[in-house]
Amino acid sequence: MQQTAKPDGQQTTALLIVMGLPGCGKTTLCSSLCRSPLLPAASAPDSATIRCHHVEFDSFVPDSAVQIGANYDSDEASSWKLARQALLKSLDKLLCRLVNGSKTYFSDDDDASLEPDLTGLMTEAEMKPADWGRVILLDDNFYYASMRHAVFQLARHYSCGFGTVYLKASLAQLKLVNSIRDKPVPPAVIDRMWERLEAPNPERNPWEKFVCLFGQSDLGFLDSAGHYSDSSVNGRLHSLIRDCLANPFEPPADPELAAKQAAEAREVCSMSLLHQADLRLRAIVSDWLATQSESEKAELGKLAATNKRAVMSALTSGKLKVPAPLNSFSPDKKDALDKFLMENFSLPTAN
Repeated sequence: MQQTAKPDGQQTTALLIVMGLPGCGKTTLCSSLCRSPLLPAASAPDSATIRCHHVEFDSFVPDSAVQIGANYDSDEASSWKLARQALLKSLDKLLCRLVNGSKTYFSDDDDASLEPDLTGLMTEAEMKPADWGRVILLDDNFYYASMRHAVFQLARHYSCGFGTVYLKASLAQLKLVNSIRDKPVPPAVIDRMWERLEAPNPERNPWEKFVCLFGQSDLGFLDSAGHYSDSSVNGRLHSLIRDCLANPFEPPADPELAAKQAAEAREVCSMSLLHQADLRLRAIVSDWLATQSESEKAELGKLAATNKRAVMSALTSGKLKVPAPLNSFSPDKKDALDKFLMENFSLPTAN
């Protein structure tokens, strides 16, 4: 695989997702990468550097929206979705300017005043073309594959590189680190994200082929200069970035084909087994609660939610194995999924 983006008069831009649940170290990693430029190759001159620019999603999304955002399919999450969509549209316009694009990916029908201002992300000098490339680090939970695919579509539209850094930690470690943050995320939100998280899967999603996974013990500590003390960490990160810059994704030549592929990708994301299992369990609980007395609904709802979390956690971790026919979910398998879920999920007993 080609390792080094070579100067050809046009700068390559790459979008690098840095994902993981609250407390895993995403912002620390992004800050470390931005602190010092990296060389395109060991043989490159000192002046040939790749600059990283950090977009922290939480900085552009209201705290209230962040806290309810984990319940992605709820009506209450609409403000969170709108804030994320506005940020992606702002990134779209920035990319259009960077690569001298003629047309943005998203339409301009919506009120632009709702979009955050990303002009401070880089200086005017950094906006100008350079030979060795730039990387925009997107720091967010990105726990659904569909969230990451929305970024990939932007990268492909502008012929940019695209990759993912996935920071994985235990639920106990995440909650411990989160508890000492200035603005901790409610533990219940972390629980919901933990149940729903869909890790990068290059075999199922070829667009996720450039991915780097770090466990909680891999990163180690930062030195006095703010770099990871383990040089292999920096080496793996720099190698991923060079691969992304050297291998940008190209948009399909046929616009109709591009639209068809986007629709198919959205369908694949919506058919995610974990996503569908979560939707079905919530529907089952909701229908059942409707038959219970008003005096018992609150307590029974809490008990049912606890049981549902246990099932989702078992599915996410792989402890609960699904029948092979359900691994590739489709609408005609809904009844089979319901049957499987009810065999492993128990509704609480009313007093």
